[in-house]
Amino acid sequence: MTPTPAEAQLSFRPMALEDLPLLQTWLARPHVARWWDDGAETVEAVEAAHGEHVGGDHHVTPWIAEADGTPFGFVQWYRVADEAEWFPGVEIPDGTMAIDLAIGEPDHLGIGLGKRMVLEFLHHVLRPAAPDSTEVWIDPNPTNERAVRTYESAGFHDTGIDLPDPDDPAAVRRLMRMTWAGPTFR
Repeated sequence: MTPTPAEAQLSFRPMALEDLPLLQTWLARPHVARWWDDGAETVEAVEAAHGEHVGGDHHVTPWIAEADGTPFGFVQWYRVADEAEWFPGVEIPDGTMAIDLAIGEPDHLGIGLGKRMVLEFLHHVLRPAAPDSTEVWIDPNPTNERAVRTYESAGFHDTGIDLPDPDDPAAVRRLMRMTWAGPTFR
């Protein structure tokens, strides 16, 4: 019996240039485009915007999420201090990391993969990459109720801080944070 996406083994791999057309497809899907500013962009525009992040020479590190070896979404992480302009007026604790993510495949929505994706990415990718970090942030649009519920169920707490969205002046982002007692996985 073939496992359902909800039962799938999740894995993560660094995004490659060859993944950018898939990323563009996901960004253009209505359930993603509603929340990401580059949903209507061409493959070339996605390559221009995201290509520099691929290959490890940029402070934003994108990854592909796979279920039983099949790509279904993406996650990117970065040190908040390197993107401080996105968090105006907010004190940034040393070593704070942030993630952004989306599930691109519609048949992988609403089955609990978002929470697993967050928790497994933090455990298997982010914590080993940044073992001294004690805090991770995420900043969804507060009207994206599905995302907010997912992040809360994964352990993020709503700070009550609304941030401006530099890409969409009419929108806001809600700062959510997860903390842990100290460095682990050494």
